[in-house]
Amino acid sequence: MKKVFSSNYDAIHTFAQRTHPEGRNQSRSVFFEGDKIYSYGYHYLLGEFLDANTILINDEWYSVSTSKHIGILMGATSHYKQYYKTRVDLDYIYTHVFNYLKPKLAKARKPQKYTSEIFSLWNGLNEYINERKETKTRRRKEYKQLLKFVDSLQDTNAIEDLRIWAKKEKEKKQRKEKKTLKEKLNKFYKYEIDFFRVGGLDYLRRSENEQYIETSQGVKIDIDEARRYYNILSSGANMRGERISNFITKSFNDLLTIGCHNISKEQINKISKLL
Repeated sequence: MKKVFSSNYDAIHTFAQRTHPEGRNQSRSVFFEGDKIYSYGYHYLLGEFLDANTILINDEWYSVSTSKHIGILMGATSHYKQYYKTRVDLDYIYTHVFNYLKPKLAKARKPQKYTSEIFSLWNGLNEYINERKETKTRRRKEYKQLLKFVDSLQDTNAIEDLRIWAKKEKEKKQRKEKKTLKEKLNKFYKYEIDFFRVGGLDYLRRSENEQYIETSQGVKIDIDEARRYYNILSSGANMRGERISNFITKSFNDLLTIGCHNISKEQINKISKLL
């Protein structure tokens, strides 16, 4: 029986016909074994027959080429009952709602866009649970948390409560970031670490052998080159386009932006005393 097919299209359509126990295209970027078909390896289950008449398609976007495989599979299996992972998988929906939709909803001027999507996902999930008799799903803590959140959106004060929640979360994140930055800076200045990134700023130190100025992104600049650059900087010259090592200055307003570095004037003044 033929196992190698000339194209993605032929391999996927053969899987859909369910006439072959296994098969693949020539490059093995698509292959199937029994009721399961994969895209570029076992790590991405492209689709799975749940029974003789039903298929679950993994439509969670992964790459441009895999998205093409998804499209072919959707068309090839259109005569079956189709479910899609982004509409019926509890773990995916839970993550999408709480990590993406909830924060968006808390900031939205027009919240209906996000509440509509949340309710649509919730209704689709429950439809799948009922049709497939996946009753164990309802006992999971993620399902119960989703239920509680969806119910809370019925309250007239729901959006205002979410805005208060978002504000508290932002403050909590800022406190955590401030603490982490203090710890990382302390280790950086003690030469215990050479690289860290917390927030949007970068930091400077003189190397232990005093021959370089080092950044918190792990870049080393010869100290003579750093002196040359600082002298130009302190002269008040327009720094845009000025080079230091392999990096080009983009701007010097509130921050000195060089390449991918954002350095505060406070850091510049601090390091100037060590040049």
